[in-house]
Amino acid sequence: MEEEASPPGLGCSKPHLEKLTLGITRILESSPGVTEVTIIEKPPAERHMISSWEQKNNCVMPEDVKNFYLMTDGFHMTWSVKLDEHIIPLGSMAINSISKLTQLTQSSMYSLPNAPTLADLEDDTHEDNLQYQNE
Repeated sequence: MEEEASPPGLGCSKPHLEKLTLGITRILESSPGVTEVTIIEKPPAERHMISSWEQKNNCVMPEDVKNFYLMTDGFHMTWSVKLDEHIIPLGSMAINSISKLTQLTQSSMYSLPNAPTLADLEDDTHEDNLQYQNE
């Protein structure tokens, strides 16, 4: 698969890329000293790639994630700054292609102790409803 780079200075010339980056490219391009804002966009993923990933990982992707991959199979945006006469790479934002997408499982290592879960929130709502009915 061939990747397509937007020429420097054009940033998100395509409307879907402007939405995808939440307008960050326009902000970067208008910021003093920022230069060489580039986006490498990948061709859309095929539906069978999404289905295959879902089967392999035994889960269903949210519709917005599927729609993203059907629009572009990831992208990579970079930007630099000019200090004196030197251009220094400064930032990078990337979303991996579906082939590099990894399902994360919840690990206690990254969760707060006693953090509420969705089930806890549902229980609280149910208890609140019972309390109002008894009053």
